[in-house]
Amino acid sequence: MKPRQGSTRSPKKAGKKPAVKRNMKPKEDQANAKLKPAQKRKAKGGSSPPPKKVKGQDNWRPMSRPSITALENILDLAILTTITLKRMPKSLSQEHLIKIKKGFLAECLANIRVPPQKRSNLEYSSHQYQEETKKSKEGRKSLNSLEEDLKNVVKALEKLEQQNETLQHQCSVLRDQVEEEEEKAKQLLELTGRTVLNLPPPRAQMEESTLKARMREILPDSDSEHLAQKLGEILQKSETSNDEQALLLQAQKQADQLFGPAIGLNRALQSS
Repeated sequence: MKPRQGSTRSPKKAGKKPAVKRNMKPKEDQANAKLKPAQKRKAKGGSSPPPKKVKGQDNWRPMSRPSITALENILDLAILTTITLKRMPKSLSQEHLIKIKKGFLAECLANIRVPPQKRSNLEYSSHQYQEETKKSKEGRKSLNSLEEDLKNVVKALEKLEQQNETLQHQCSVLRDQVEEEEEKAKQLLELTGRTVLNLPPPRAQMEESTLKARMREILPDSDSEHLAQKLGEILQKSETSNDEQALLLQAQKQADQLFGPAIGLNRALQSS
C-alpha cells in the first residue's frame, strides 16, 4: 500500500500498533524498599513500639520539692512577662496561666522522674539564682552610692572651679594695680632725676662763727669746766642761795647772747 500524496509518514511506520502500558508495581516496590522500618509501620497503620529505656533509668526518682519550687519560680516569672505583653484583661489571663502552672507542677511532682544528677543541678541552679539575685541587689546599692559620691565630687569640683575663677580675677586686678604703681614709681624717678636743688651758696669760713668758737669767746677753757660743775651742783639742789641765783641769771644772759632769739621764743612758749 502506497502512502497518500503529501504524507511524510514512512510506509513501515504507517502500520505500527500503539504501545501497551506496562504495570507500575515495580516502582511502588522500590519506593517501599527505600522507606525506613518505622515509616513502614506507620504507613501500614501499625502502633509504634514503646520507647527504649535509657541506661540507668531505673535509678531515676521523682522531682524533689526544691526543684519544684525552682521550677515554680521560673514559671511565675514567665507568667508575669506574658501578662505584661498580652492586651486581653490581665485578671483572666493570669487565672488561666496559674491553672496551667498548677496542673503542670502537679504532673511533674507525680509522674515525671529525673536522674539524680539533674535533680542536684536544678537545686544548685535555684540556689545560684538566689545568690545572683542578692549580688544584683547589693550591686545596685553600691552603684547608687557611687552615683551619689560622684555627684558630690562633681559639686565640689564646680565649687573649686568657681573659687579658681574668682582668685584669677583678683590676681588680675592686683596685677593691674602693681603695674600702675610701677608706672607711678617710674614717673617719680624720672622727675627726681630731672629736678635740680637750688641751695644757697656756703658762707665763707672766715665769716662763719660756730657755736664752739662763740662759747670759747665768752668763757675761757680754764673757767668752763669749773663753771659747768657749779651749774650742775646748783641745778641738783632744791633750794639755792642768792649767789647761786645770781650765777644762774648770769648764765642765762650768756645763753641768750649765744643762741639768739630762738631760745627767747622757746621760753616764751614754755611760760605761756
